[in-house]
Amino acid sequence: MKPSILRANQVIRWTLALCVAAAAAHTGRAQTTEAAAIIRQAFEHDERNDEIARHYTFQQRIEERELSKRGDIKSSQSKTHDVTLLDGSEYERLIARDDQPLSPEEEAKEQRKLDNSIRKVQNETPRQRAKRLADRAKRKQEHREWITEIQNTFDFQLRREETVDGIDTYVIDALPKPDYKPRLRRAKFLTKMKGTFWISKADSSWVRLEAETLDKISFGWVLFRLGKGSIVDFHQTKVNDEVWMLDSFRLRFRGRVALLKGLNQEVIGSYGEFRKFSAESNVVFADPVE
Repeated sequence: MKPSILRANQVIRWTLALCVAAAAAHTGRAQTTEAAAIIRQAFEHDERNDEIARHYTFQQRIEERELSKRGDIKSSQSKTHDVTLLDGSEYERLIARDDQPLSPEEEAKEQRKLDNSIRKVQNETPRQRAKRLADRAKRKQEHREWITEIQNTFDFQLRREETVDGIDTYVIDALPKPDYKPRLRRAKFLTKMKGTFWISKADSSWVRLEAETLDKISFGWVLFRLGKGSIVDFHQTKVNDEVWMLDSFRLRFRGRVALLKGLNQEVIGSYGEFRKFSAESNVVFADPVE
């Protein structure tokens, strides 16, 4: 697995799940009880927020940087996409490379690819639609399993209150329990990570999430190894006073591919041009049938 192609929303879901599970797993002092209530509210708010966010389109710019041992930028490349989340599916249209617009030919090609993807869903049979919705339901169930697993993996602590971008927040840390062995094989790497979460005091939304590796982590039968001290940091912003949307993220890591090629990279994501489905959005689907 290459961190440069990790889906930001998947990492966010995992991180928030980590925080929720830690709250459910730990009992004791009044400070911990207060943090548990804060985190449970944050999770409930995120579920509601996700439904609203699906009615928005936005632009996503991802820049990948190769760094020197000292952390200087050796090379970089970026891609900007227009993203639409509709009917449980994600649609991306490339609109720029390295902040330069596409040629008319490339632009037309990207639009055709998007149109074909949308047309495929619009013309799907009832059986195909049922399968797609079943797959989405399966992903939700897998998310619940993650929460259950993480409940026994982490302890947490309400550390302080802090203002982030003018927003008053609670700051909560989560640390893995010593010697705990996750039941799910794919969850073993969680024991080598820690997290910090900034939760809005006003509406229980998460404002910032940060996770860091505490030791080396191997993926894919050691085909990829993530080094100790790798960091991922997410920020959200409130849009139209009704929904929180991902504003930016930063992933910085050292690692190896197949234990041979050394990597020292940074991935920067930025998001903007948020707009609700309207005349300016060129795709509209009916609500999915559950």
